[in-house]
Amino acid sequence: MGGCCGEGIPSCERVFDRQTADEDLRALRTKGAPWATRALIDQLASDADLAGATVLDVGAGVGVVHLELLARGAASAVDVDGSGAYVAAAREEAERRGLADRVEHVVGDLTLVALSLDPADLVALDRVVCCYGDVVALLGAAAALARRRLGLVYPRDRWWIRAGAAIGNVVRFGRKGGYRMRIHREAVVAGLLEAAGFARVARRDGRVWSVQTWARVGPSAPGQALDAAGPATS
Repeated sequence: MGGCCGEGIPSCERVFDRQTADEDLRALRTKGAPWATRALIDQLASDADLAGATVLDVGAGVGVVHLELLARGAASAVDVDGSGAYVAAAREEAERRGLADRVEHVVGDLTLVALSLDPADLVALDRVVCCYGDVVALLGAAAALARRRLGLVYPRDRWWIRAGAAIGNVVRFGRKGGYRMRIHREAVVAGLLEAAGFARVARRDGRVWSVQTWARVGPSAPGQALDAAGPATS
């Protein structure tokens, strides 16, 4: 399908470089996807007729979510990622699996490229919310593009996870030019999605990650998402 290359997110480009992408590709091919990613795929596919479905995979990494959904019957997918190295790795994996003609790859920030994208039946954000400071803009853009279901994996709102993120931001990411791991309040995430016309239909929590899928039950209420969520603090 090809794709377009805009500008990546500078902080993501520095953290999620080609070396990291290659490491993730090797891990995927030898060990399979992490449990939270597998759970997200299962939740998005559960009780859904994937035949003919379209997928938008935000922050797709090496592409495992949309590639697995395509393998289960989805028709096509769009991969949007702020790292050009990860888009290249995802394209390589799609070609290896014989699915390249069903995937469009876009390098960019979803909040900036959303108007150029078509709505999709299924929208996935696997460990993306924690990489983005403006959760209101991110989830607002993702929800506006989701026709049927929106699934996400993000860190649980717990004190020990906040403490670990704070340490990691100093020790691991301190020299990465502005990148920070953010732990957004669960009430903010839920409030945004409810205001956008979604209801949660599945949830599975691990020690660190929460895997949730939301189904559209009504139209978005313009102007209400921010009010429902309150301040988007992390």
